[in-house]
Amino acid sequence: MKKYGTLVLACTTLGILFFVYIFYSAQGRFPSLRFEAYEFIVFTLIINLAAFSAWRLDKLIDRWIDWRTHFLLRFISGFLINGTVVLLLSITASVLLLEIRNDDVIRMGILLIITLFIAEVFYGLFYSYRYYAQTQVEAMRLERLQLELQFNSLKTQISPHYLFNCLNTVSALLYKDPTLAEQFIRRMADTFRYVIDNQKEKLVAVREEIEFVKSYYHLLQARYEQHLTLQINLPKSLLDTRIPPMTLQLLLENAVKHNRISKEHPLLIYISAQDNTRIIVSNSKNTTIASDSLQIGLNNIISRYQFFSKEKVVIKNETHFVVTLPVIKAAPKTSAIALKV
Repeated sequence: MKKYGTLVLACTTLGILFFVYIFYSAQGRFPSLRFEAYEFIVFTLIINLAAFSAWRLDKLIDRWIDWRTHFLLRFISGFLINGTVVLLLSITASVLLLEIRNDDVIRMGILLIITLFIAEVFYGLFYSYRYYAQTQVEAMRLERLQLELQFNSLKTQISPHYLFNCLNTVSALLYKDPTLAEQFIRRMADTFRYVIDNQKEKLVAVREEIEFVKSYYHLLQARYEQHLTLQINLPKSLLDTRIPPMTLQLLLENAVKHNRISKEHPLLIYISAQDNTRIIVSNSKNTTIASDSLQIGLNNIISRYQFFSKEKVVIKNETHFVVTLPVIKAAPKTSAIALKV
């Protein structure tokens, strides 16, 4: 209701100014409400009607033609359609205002057309600025959400439980095999260094992520020994593409967490490529995986990928558990190489 009141007030003020200008130009004197009240009322109503019609028509045209994609077409169509309405209203004014000369009516029409042109320009600029502002706000919201998702991912890596397990393993290895314990500590330091170094990174090179996964795999080997196997076979070109940090590690963690690993139930995790545009992470299944328990880590990965790729992360839980990750800025296909871990 407030916007209607503002529109009426602005148009009435504009109508008064136009009427005074046209009357003074024709008569050489200012109008008197005593003798020109009828002309003034009709003139003001015409101005308000023209403005209200243009405002409603602009809203209607916005549904058909988008300023963002067809700015010039939207401006021209709005100006022509609203200009036609103004022309019809000017003709109406010439019929109602018999005491005013046709020259004055034409002058009124010209003023309305000029005003309409300026209004369309400002409307287009306002719409463009509003869209730009909304885009910036949305970008900031997505940026904040991305940081929150990444922070949640990082928290799972440096959790007290994770650190506690590592320290327990080190403690056991110190008595059992000091050399292996030293190697374990070095690998553990590598994993924590990677996590800390990439706290603020949105994407990392697949090459760096693979090195991190290898370090993480060696930590797992200290616990599961030869019962856990990781094989990596990626094209050389994919190593320089990008991936959200800790993505592959989360998939390894899920595979280990949701399977029973022993001599009787070994676990194989295989990282490969498909068509040089996707990374495939699959693992054998020793137990039935509860889908609900997998959602936290997988949802984290899916949500982060939505920021950087239109292709979706594909998850299949059949004879093998398979996750297909789209490659970000994939390079041309080259010969495949195997990475030993």
